[in-house]
Amino acid sequence: MTDIDSRADIGLSYHDAELHVAIPLTGQVSEMWCQRYEALARAKDVKAMVRGKPDGPARLYLAIPAKARGSEVEAMLDTARALLAEADAVDQAPASSAAAEAVARQWWIRQRT
Repeated sequence: MTDIDSRADIGLSYHDAELHVAIPLTGQVSEMWCQRYEALARAKDVKAMVRGKPDGPARLYLAIPAKARGSEVEAMLDTARALLAEADAVDQAPASSAAAEAVARQWWIRQRT
């Protein structure tokens, strides 16, 4: 299961009125998994993405409006983390989803038989 690496440090920087948070994850992820995560984040209106690294664990990148405070920031961080498990669930059972990807996969299977 993909999760944050609580033993590692996070990176923080400001860009264009946003706090950018880089959070290390516990393992590697595929490009397809990253795309699924980003689709889930867009659906939740969260500016987050995950990028894999060939030589190490992936990182979660989250952009938080600099004007956000306290509970708003925690809620965005919690949502970004929760989406990791959702992306894993889709990755483990994509055929059970009505998502566009699952429909396309099922269509392709029918074409091959």
